[in-house]
Amino acid sequence: MKKYFYILCFLCTLCTSASAHTAPDSIAVDTFGAEKDPFYMQLYLGVNKSANENLPWTEFTRYPWSTGIFFAIGHEFKPLWGWRAALRINRNKSRNVPVCESYDVWGWNSTSLFGDVTFDITDVFRRSRHQTRNAYTEADDQDFDSEAEMHQLDTIRRRPHKFNLKAFVGVGGAYTWSFDKVPLSYTHPYSRASRIAPAFRVGLTATYRVADRWRVGLELSQNMYGDRFNGVAYDTPLDTRTNLKVGVTYLFMKKKKRTIKKPVVRINKLKQCPPLPLIMPDPEDTKLRRIQGHAFLDFPVNETVIYPDYRNNPNELAKIQRSIDSAMFDKSVTITSITLHGYASPESPYSNNTRLAKGRTESMKNYLMRKYHFDSQIFLTEYTPEDWDNLKGFLVNTDGRRVKGDFWYESPNFIEMPEVPGYVLNNRDELLHICNQEMDPDAKNEMLKKVGNGEPYRWLLQYVYPGLRHTDYIIEYRIKAFAVEKGRKLIYAHPEALSLEEMYNVATSYDELSEEWLDALLIAAKQYPDDANANLNAACACVMTKRLTDAKRFLKKAGNTSEARYVSNVVKAMEGTVKWRIENRRVVVDE
Repeated sequence: MKKYFYILCFLCTLCTSASAHTAPDSIAVDTFGAEKDPFYMQLYLGVNKSANENLPWTEFTRYPWSTGIFFAIGHEFKPLWGWRAALRINRNKSRNVPVCESYDVWGWNSTSLFGDVTFDITDVFRRSRHQTRNAYTEADDQDFDSEAEMHQLDTIRRRPHKFNLKAFVGVGGAYTWSFDKVPLSYTHPYSRASRIAPAFRVGLTATYRVADRWRVGLELSQNMYGDRFNGVAYDTPLDTRTNLKVGVTYLFMKKKKRTIKKPVVRINKLKQCPPLPLIMPDPEDTKLRRIQGHAFLDFPVNETVIYPDYRNNPNELAKIQRSIDSAMFDKSVTITSITLHGYASPESPYSNNTRLAKGRTESMKNYLMRKYHFDSQIFLTEYTPEDWDNLKGFLVNTDGRRVKGDFWYESPNFIEMPEVPGYVLNNRDELLHICNQEMDPDAKNEMLKKVGNGEPYRWLLQYVYPGLRHTDYIIEYRIKAFAVEKGRKLIYAHPEALSLEEMYNVATSYDELSEEWLDALLIAAKQYPDDANANLNAACACVMTKRLTDAKRFLKKAGNTSEARYVSNVVKAMEGTVKWRIENRRVVVDE
């Protein structure tokens, strides 16, 4: 039995070692080497060398010969790994061992069904990942001077591999039948009854491609069956067969290969960038800006007074102060209005929530007036006693939610909520139905408490209701126009303070193609991402500095104007992907 154990260990070690030293991603991209077989069908005829019980290998030449046939279908789900199902019918011949009471040979038939796992050994050694990746990089970056050069490389990439070697391991079962009437042993009981025995096998399959869909092959396998396979019982737990078969493999479709990115043939590339249409933005008459956010202040139960050091209040107050300080970065800035809108959660009686929402909003106003000495006239205060809309918004978007995702959960200081439990998801429709009812808010909240025996409500109260207690703020301010020298500083520190026109003036104050010139135009496109002219100017700047990939990204937002189409044609001419000519210092593309 040791010899079979050694064979199995060798095959398993080979597969494991090769797999460990070949990264899956290298196989997936290796169009020079690794390939993935489609569904295939195999028909093999063969001969068996039958080694019953524990006949030693030294007597291999005396093993009786027999014949067999097998039919299989298989598929590679990865370039290295695949599966195969095989149906085998064998005519087996044996003589009794280890003490040969008779040298006559007896025969019987067996039908076996195996499920195999296959491992493609040849694909492992085609090309290393480093070689393949370098080949791709060099090929993709290369500019080809002719179609012939490109076709030559493409032919090398697609050249099919003729030889293939696979290892396989399989499990299954065998059914024995049609025993001769002559017993195999005169000293041991012999059972002529047909039976099913468990089976295991390992082996190698070698194939050679003779046509696009056809291969010829040879397979060597060692098959091991549970004892009594041939009706003779000894202490050895296995009966064995060594099978050698030859046959054909038919591929149901052409062998799959990874789609290859075909290199672009660059025949004639525009080297010198022509004049491009940088557009002067329209002036901004009155520069009005706004900052908006949300503060989640903690108050003691039923109180409306702000305690700056209470719980998470230092962070929340610092957040709104940063917003105001950002607006007041310059002495010339004038804050025109501050809108405060307070909300409360609906668990308390509506009358009390009204008092809390109103009182806490006034507390926020008073706090800011003391902090910044603002005039009360610039404040506009509003309040909503119970924030049902955001509660409904949470329930509508519950699926797959884990992190608090609506705006009242934006603070990084808020603790991540657990995944929404099933008892909330299962009752979501009923909860939403109650929230949408036009009825007394207190009665509505009482109905929520009864859904699902109160479990959904208790979870919402702990994890969602805190986010319903917030104050939204909008800070509106007016900024004066800035000279170019001031704009050069602000474009990096406070780009929101500059208009597009001012940013363009900053850019043109530098030398064309300089780093500062490019920065100003790119910052303008980032600050005003939906403005077509800002994106067009940024695209022109990128083309002029040979950043064609960035130019194409900005052109997507530059609109469908004649200027944008012209810049797009210049990009194509510089890439060499179209036929072009110069007329009156302009690029003309032959469609």
